[in-house]
Amino acid sequence: MSLSTKKSNEAIKYLQAAEGEILTYLKRIVRNKDFNYRTFGTAIEEHLTDVIVKILSEGGFIKNNSDYLVSPNKNYFPDFELKTKPPLAIEFKSGNRSQYRGGKWVKVKNSENDMGTLNEWPKKIEKFGGDHIYYIFVIYNFDNTTKEVLNVKVAPFYQFIGLSKGKVFKYREKDGNLRPKNFDIAPQIKTFKQFMELLNKTIVYRSRRIIKRHRLIIKKANIVTKKELD
Repeated sequence: MSLSTKKSNEAIKYLQAAEGEILTYLKRIVRNKDFNYRTFGTAIEEHLTDVIVKILSEGGFIKNNSDYLVSPNKNYFPDFELKTKPPLAIEFKSGNRSQYRGGKWVKVKNSENDMGTLNEWPKKIEKFGGDHIYYIFVIYNFDNTTKEVLNVKVAPFYQFIGLSKGKVFKYREKDGNLRPKNFDIAPQIKTFKQFMELLNKTIVYRSRRIIKRHRLIIKKANIVTKKELD
């Protein structure tokens, strides 16, 4: 079977079956190299690329360098594109189970890393389709005494996104950047359809909050102006 007839769903199933191999590879890399907890999340990306190219080559999904594309910079989406039919977009994400807070290391439930903005997701979905975007999420534990990779999960991107108590996406107010679910809970978003419904709901929710906040700013400004004129 030539690459042109290889299906993206076959490739992702093959990659998911190799999660253990990816984890073993990363554990070996961490033992043999000196990583910093501040930069590990980005430093590991080149090693993730190496191992998935190896795995996908063994599975016949990569024959040569033209069969895949690696992101040229941190602002490019995706981190890794496999030229199957249709193309498969793979993003690398990672989260540290430990954080340095108040002068000491503590265990955390959530890495609070960026998961794409509300404005960006429609463009990404238009390009690749919602069923062909996956995350490889690496959970690790780096502190002052420990450096270890704990788990690797390959799954649809939406399964890693968290929900707030208000049943909308968890996001950062200033830029609409989505936030992940807690490490130890099951996916809160189980289908792409559910993701799209929540995306629209969250966009409306955030827009209303912004409008309300700006109305208050305008109201306060008008009061100040009126006092100055009196």
